[in-house]
Amino acid sequence: MKRLSIVLGMLLVASLAISACAPIVSPNAAVQTAAPVQKPMATEAPAEAPAEKLNACLVTDSAGIGDKSFNDAVWSGLEKAMTDFGIEANYIESKSADDYGPNLQACVDSEAELIVCVGFMMADACAAAIEANPEIKFIGIDIDWLAYDNFVGVGAYMDQSCFQAGYLAAGMSETGKLATYTGFFGPVVQIFMDGYYMGAMEYNKVHGTAVEVLGYDPKKMDQATATGSWSDVDKGRQVTESFMDNGADIILPVIGNVGTGSAAVMQERGLGYIFGVDQDWTLTNPQYSAQILGSVLKKMDVPVYETVKLMTEGGWKAGNFLLTLENKGTEFVFNSAVEVPAELKAEVEALAPKIISGEIPSLSPEFLAAYPRP
Repeated sequence: MKRLSIVLGMLLVASLAISACAPIVSPNAAVQTAAPVQKPMATEAPAEAPAEKLNACLVTDSAGIGDKSFNDAVWSGLEKAMTDFGIEANYIESKSADDYGPNLQACVDSEAELIVCVGFMMADACAAAIEANPEIKFIGIDIDWLAYDNFVGVGAYMDQSCFQAGYLAAGMSETGKLATYTGFFGPVVQIFMDGYYMGAMEYNKVHGTAVEVLGYDPKKMDQATATGSWSDVDKGRQVTESFMDNGADIILPVIGNVGTGSAAVMQERGLGYIFGVDQDWTLTNPQYSAQILGSVLKKMDVPVYETVKLMTEGGWKAGNFLLTLENKGTEFVFNSAVEVPAELKAEVEALAPKIISGEIPSLSPEFLAAYPRP
């Protein structure tokens, strides 16, 4: 018994010693019940810092956001990217060409990782910003002739869908006179007008007619009709009134929202049609749906969205992104509310594969001589 008491006494002393060395548990600490034996705490890895969001900045041309056409179409690509990829994006509006450089610098100062230059008139300012900031990525909408490692150029074969528009217009005209005009003349807008002209000439060839196109002639490119503004709707009205007074009843305004001035004149006079550009105008300008024969889509949101997507995945691919009928970057859409003879509609639809294959040239020889297509 005495030996047993000694042993028990030694065990008691040992247990007290162990208890004295155990860590003190805070009263607010969570109680572990999974196991009665305390195990050493695992070393926790430091929490990862949240990934920084891609920051994008867009500089508009003078028409600005809210034009329901060109600028809005580009901005919608960033809006979709914000929703799908959680990026941050903002835009700065330009009132004139003098704003391009300062606005691009403001994007740089905002620490943007991607800057979008909107419009061919911004090409020089965009090039200067690209060269001065090689660490920043740039997209140039309607600027597809620059070559930099940090630049994606976006161009569009708008002659293809406009060829279909011109063919349809020639078939629908009651006066035998069409028209087209723009804001500032240059190859990026001339390509719309040239395709439109060639489509009308193709209709004449097929049907033995003599439909005319006012406002543009590839043999007299320097005489194309231009208002000198991307935003003055009143100038669009004035040009349209002049065209209609000279017999034109279907017009392609290559001038964004200014084309609503043309639609308004036709609405007031109770005759005539326009074509929407860049977006489906029956959706963006439904108040003029009765005056819209169709629209030539220029899906500029797609290259913006796809470039952002690639960047969020850690990639980048410099070079040109070309919108064509074949890749559906451009497309002609009818206004279903306007009755088009079934035979004529079928002819217009049948043009697409022939244009894609090159069976039907959608540009004039004069345009191709001045601006060779790659």
